[in-house]
Amino acid sequence: MDATPPSMAFEPRQTSVRTRANGVLARVEQWLEGEREQIALWVPVAIGTGVAAWFVLPARVDWLAFCCAALALAALGLTLPAGGRLRAMMVAGGMLACAGCLLVWGKAAMVGDPPLPRPVFVEVTGRVTGVQRLAAQKIVRIRVQPMDAQLPRGIRVNLNEDAVPAGLGAGALIRFRSRLMPPAPAAIPGGFDFASRAYFSGIGATGRALPPIAMLEPARGSPPLRARAFSHVMGQLDEGSDGIAAALLTGDQSGISEADAEAMRRSGLAHLLSISGLHVTALIGAVIFLLLRLMALSRRAALDLPLMLIAATGGAAAGIAYTIFSGAAVPTIRSCVGALLVLGGLALGRDAVTLRLVATGAIVVLAFWPEALMGPSFQMSF
Repeated sequence: MDATPPSMAFEPRQTSVRTRANGVLARVEQWLEGEREQIALWVPVAIGTGVAAWFVLPARVDWLAFCCAALALAALGLTLPAGGRLRAMMVAGGMLACAGCLLVWGKAAMVGDPPLPRPVFVEVTGRVTGVQRLAAQKIVRIRVQPMDAQLPRGIRVNLNEDAVPAGLGAGALIRFRSRLMPPAPAAIPGGFDFASRAYFSGIGATGRALPPIAMLEPARGSPPLRARAFSHVMGQLDEGSDGIAAALLTGDQSGISEADAEAMRRSGLAHLLSISGLHVTALIGAVIFLLLRLMALSRRAALDLPLMLIAATGGAAAGIAYTIFSGAAVPTIRSCVGALLVLGGLALGRDAVTLRLVATGAIVVLAFWPEALMGPSFQMSF
């Protein structure tokens, strides 16, 4: 005869679902404890997940649904035991993913310019907001803010070098005839999507300006420093080497002929033309070296001042200035952020060589240019 009381048949077994779940949770927490140094590297991944969701999902309802799902994940994490790393990761990951989606959504709403619905042939009167000389193609590319409210807020047109009127520059008021078209989408699936880049750049239409270009009000002031440096280099060197030298200095590759660009791509050296780690590191290292040598000439400075800290500060300022001067492309920003963190780590006596340099650079880029996630430059950098 069984002496077990009837009530014990309804009590939970020792290996209940809750017990097994607690065991799995304990093993996960133990694994995360061993990987605690790498957890911070997932911050840009969480932000990038939200940015990518905005690009992949088709409509606002889907974006809202993703944000709700991300916040639900964060709320689910709050149900886990307090103090656990899994709880913190779920809460932070859900909130960061939602923030990434809202970040790119907000930027699209603020700076995005809807494209022209169909090709039109119009006379445009507008204010020039930017001028870029494409020396290799013998054309000048200008960005114009039309006065006609029926046109997009920003358009980009090309014109031949021989048709450029005197006084053309940022701030000039011009009038011209042009056939405007919507920005071209990707020619093949996964190819370069100019329409997406144009949207976040505030370009709603592109075309070619037909001569004559009427100059209603010339530009005032001198061209930007970057444009002046580009023109100076192009005017001092022989054809062929001038475009490459200008690209290495300013980051503007418009002066490189198609033959030279193809040769650089085939040889695997095209990445050297992009202002990135090599250029930024060389500049910062040179500035630090020169400042140390100059300050060491003073006995009082050499004995009483923290020369390395002062030189590192000067190198950081030079790196930031060069990043802005060269156009602040994604590889340049990533390299500048990494260099600044290295200098900061050296100043604080901390380990400066870590993958957190890359993660921090990705966070900075996603915070200010979330649309860069879908471009090859971001993907190759990070």
